[in-house]
Amino acid sequence: MSLKQRLLYLSALSTDPKSPTISLALHEPVEGTIVEIDPMSDGLEYDSVHAAICDGWRVVHFPDQRGNLSDSDVDVLGFQFILEKMEQFDA
Repeated sequence: MSLKQRLLYLSALSTDPKSPTISLALHEPVEGTIVEIDPMSDGLEYDSVHAAICDGWRVVHFPDQRGNLSDSDVDVLGFQFILEKMEQFDA
């Protein structure tokens, strides 16, 4: 087993880590994994960036707060946070 970085992309309604999340993409450090939306899911694993932080994730990238997107772009994209968690995985 080796220590590897997991990446979690969370899009939120605002730059506030406690604002609701609107999308999630988990990138695992395993060859051949595919990031996709689970149609059987009851919702997102984390309802906010803050909830992910409380579960041990660290923010490595905060969304740009200069407001260079139009309101309609933000509605579609949200404000993206990137988080990481180091965990043991089989090599």
